[in-house]
This record gives sequence, C-alpha cells and structure tokens, in this order.
Amino acid sequence: MITSAQKVSRIKGISEKKTIFIVDNNVINRARLRNSIRLSNKYMVIGESEYDNYFDKISIVNPNVLIFSSYSDVIKNNDSLQQIKRDFPLIKLIIIANELDENEFLHAVNVGVAGYFSVDTHPDELIYLIDDAIALGAAFDKRLSKFVFRLLCTLGDKLKPCHFDKSPDEQFNLTRRELEVASVMSESSQYKDVAKKLHISNDTVKMHMSHIYKKLGVSTKHEAILKLQSKILEFKLSSTI
Repeated sequence: MITSAQKVSRIKGISEKKTIFIVDNNVINRARLRNSIRLSNKYMVIGESEYDNYFDKISIVNPNVLIFSSYSDVIKNNDSLQQIKRDFPLIKLIIIANELDENEFLHAVNVGVAGYFSVDTHPDELIYLIDDAIALGAAFDKRLSKFVFRLLCTLGDKLKPCHFDKSPDEQFNLTRRELEVASVMSESSQYKDVAKKLHISNDTVKMHMSHIYKKLGVSTKHEAILKLQSKILEFKLSSTI
C-alpha cells in the first residue's frame, strides 16, 4: 500500500522533471522519441503534435523543451517559430534531424536553436545532449565538431559575436595550434592519433592539452570540448557569407 508520504514524494518527483513537447508529422517517429526520453527520470513528454497545429498546444502546456524533427518543416512554419521565441523565450528549441547537414546546422543556429542532433543518436547520449542544451543553451551532435572547429579556425572576421565581444579563441586566449589540437582531439581520444594527424609528438599534444585545460578552467577533454562548443554556438555567420 502506498503511503501519503510516498504519494507526495512521487508527485514532487514528477513536478521536478523538465517537460518536453515533440513536434513531428510521423506518429512512429514521435513514439520512438517518446520512448527514448522515458528512459530518463529527468524528463517527461508533456505533449506532442504535427506541425500544422503545434503552436496552440504549446501555448497551453508551456514546456521547457520543444523538439522538432524536421528543419524544413520548422522553416515552413516560421511565423509560429518566431511567435514562440517572442512569447516563450525560455523554451529551449532542439532539432533532431533525419540526416546531419552542415548548412542546415548553421541555419538552425541562426534561428536560435539550443540543440541539433541526429535521429540515430543513442538514447543515453540523447538525454546527455538535451541536458547540455538546457544547461548550456548549446549542444550539437559530436559528428559536427570538426566542421565547427574548422569554421572557427578559417572564417576569422567573417564571424561576428552575438552575446560577447570576443570569439572563443580570443576569450580563452587559445592559440591557433591549440584550437587545431582541440578540434582533432574532439574526434579521437588517442594522443598518438592527434600527433600523427598534426605531425607533432605525443608530448607536444599533451603539452597543448594541458594549456587548453588551464585556459578553459577544466580538467577533462570532454569538459573542454563542451565549453568551446557552448561558446562557438553563440556566434552567427555574417550576412555577407
């Protein structure tokens, strides 16, 4: 028999969960995503709908997170998206794409999404990425890391700040070589692989990573990559690109 105290604890636990609303025209996709989210005790799917009527439902339930399955459908319903950003600025917008696309990713960042992941992301990793999207306001599929770092290293003054005056490398005083090491390191955890690709020694890689950790105020590779990602996503491509 469940006691009153247990009922109160259960209700409190549910109320402390972050709420998610899913928008997808495919009922099977919605069910798959809903089941993945249910594996975590952090989140609760509070509603779902197709694209043609999602705004009215969101206005009623006011979720913490709004997950879209299709960037093209988001853009088709741009008026609704803009209204959500205006009326519900605290809702985190996430796109879970059928296929990762670099250009789509950049456009998604420009419209203000907090996360961009692939539909084939493992459920455990999905929850982890949603955590980062909420906590950091920026998270994306790790397979895009090389592309993001390449942009940061090559575009230079074609990037303009949105929320601060300095780019991530300037803000943390990272050298170009340190950015290159971090970029390669985001795809491989082996120092020897980074050393081989950049034509430097293992000891040099270790030295650069030590400097990166110190400048970022972190102690692990994962923390370093996340911190850089969170800052990179605060930049937009200029209108001249």
